[in-house]
Amino acid sequence: MSEASENRDERQLPASERKLQKAREDGQVPRSREAAHAASLIAALLTLALYGPSFAQHCLALVRSGLRIEPALARDPQLALQAAANEAGQALMAVLPILIAPVAAACLATIGIGGLVLTLKPVTPDLGKLDPMKGLGRIFSVKSLIELGKLAGIALAVGAVGFWIVADSLPRFAAYAGMPLPLALASAGEDLRLGLLWSCAVVIVAAAVDGPLQIWRHRKDLMMTPAEAKQEYKETEGDPHVKGKIKERQRAMARQRMLAAIPKANVVVTNPTHYAVALQYDEGGQGAPRVVAKGADLMAARIREIATEAGVPLLEAPPLARALFRHVELEQEIPAALYSAVAQVLAWVWQLEQFTRGRGARPREPGIVVPAGMDPLEADR
Repeated sequence: MSEASENRDERQLPASERKLQKAREDGQVPRSREAAHAASLIAALLTLALYGPSFAQHCLALVRSGLRIEPALARDPQLALQAAANEAGQALMAVLPILIAPVAAACLATIGIGGLVLTLKPVTPDLGKLDPMKGLGRIFSVKSLIELGKLAGIALAVGAVGFWIVADSLPRFAAYAGMPLPLALASAGEDLRLGLLWSCAVVIVAAAVDGPLQIWRHRKDLMMTPAEAKQEYKETEGDPHVKGKIKERQRAMARQRMLAAIPKANVVVTNPTHYAVALQYDEGGQGAPRVVAKGADLMAARIREIATEAGVPLLEAPPLARALFRHVELEQEIPAALYSAVAQVLAWVWQLEQFTRGRGARPREPGIVVPAGMDPLEADR
């Protein structure tokens, strides 16, 4: 099995929005020629049906005007050229609606299938397209053969309809010779209209089948292999290993900032060994005390070590330490439910400072009780 065949077999994942957008930027969008043909044919028939009488009158007026030659035109070539230019302009204006309507309808049908794409990439010179072997490969590819078979099938269907119309109208064709000219032309026009309607029906059916088919084929051609999806994820979201290293570095930097804030704390509340939470309170500020550091187990031991070295008092209050660790994030103020408990801690810190200055007795550690529901140990029971 060839490498291309293996890749085709592995393409089982739908195309991502990023790949679809990139394909659109490259001009790769679903297009249906049958839809364009059907739209242009319908527009031409409608235009002839609505504009046909006016177009016939314009043509008749132009023929009459062209067959009438004024003596002044015959004597002056400049006037003759000007008259010819006027006749050509009127003829162009008369036929313009018949030309514009099918083209506009084909463009709208094409945009309706794949959307409007403004890009020059499909027409950008590519030396790879000049390779004759690659060109032969594109000509005789399975896709080209399918397109050729599709066109042949539509042509056969239209030909069969035309043969049926002609065979059914042959008896009437012989009778046209004995009819007055206006009646013969009206009858022939009716047969022609019937043939065009049946041919249009064939093209419309082909377009109704080909439009969704082209959209499905476009999506199928852009399907991705697991390796392509993984590579695209790396390009859009970043390599997981690199992102992991970045997050680890960010966590390390956050830990460094947290540890650097411990010496500025007013107190460290401990569990005593499992948890440690450092609180800082600005007496001149408007806010409540903030948690500037917290940790469990080894990090709690590191917080206690730094606090001891910096002279920050440690208070053993297990319920409060657990509540602060669970309910308060770093750099956040304590919740209102813990105001009373933390106020007792700050009062103990103030009394301890007074004792170190020789202004009173050493304070006893308060027995702090937190409100119901704040201690995670009680909630887990």
